[in-house]
Amino acid sequence: MGKSLCRKGMVIKMKIPALPKIVFKDEPKIITIVCFLLENIGTLKESELLEIVTVDGMVPQFKLSDTLTIIENKELALLTPKGYTITEKGKEWLSQFENTLAATLRRKLLSIGKEVARLANLRKTARWQVSQTEGEWVFYACFLNEVDGSRFIEIKFYSKTEKGALKAQEKFLKDPAKAFSETISNFI
Repeated sequence: MGKSLCRKGMVIKMKIPALPKIVFKDEPKIITIVCFLLENIGTLKESELLEIVTVDGMVPQFKLSDTLTIIENKELALLTPKGYTITEKGKEWLSQFENTLAATLRRKLLSIGKEVARLANLRKTARWQVSQTEGEWVFYACFLNEVDGSRFIEIKFYSKTEKGALKAQEKFLKDPAKAFSETISNFI
C-alpha cells in the first residue's frame, strides 16, 4: 500500500510495509492472553474466546482448545455454565506474565473482546426467526425484552423471497442495535 506526500507541487510515492502477521503458538503466551481477557472483560464462553483470539489468525483454533484444557487443569480458570472465569491462580499467572504482552496487543484484544461481549449481550435479549406466511417470507425480530419477559420492541421484515428474508436476518445478526436504529430512523 502506498502513501502520497505533496511537497511544493511534487508528489512523492512511499511504500509503507504492512505490519507482519503475528501468530502465537506457545502455550504460556496463549494462557496469558486468555487470562488477560478473562480478567479485563469477565466471563467468556469458549466460542467468544475463539472469536477474539482467532482474529487475523492470531491464535490457531486447535491451539486455543488445547490451551483451555491446560488452563482448566492448572486451575487458572474455572469453566462454569456461563463460560470461563479467571481464578486466583489465574490472576497470579497474569500478574507475572502480563508484561510479556505488548501494549498494542493488549489494546487490540480489549477492543475486540469488548465488542464481542457487547454483541453477545445484545443477542441474548434478541429473538429472531424466518418463516413463510400467506405467500410472503417474514424475518421476525424481537429485540430488547422487558424485565418481565414481555416484548419492548418487535419488528417484522417482509420479503417476497426467502433469500430477502435471510438477508434481513443476516444484517440483524451482524449488529442488532444498528439494524434496529436504522429501521426506526426511517420512520422518524
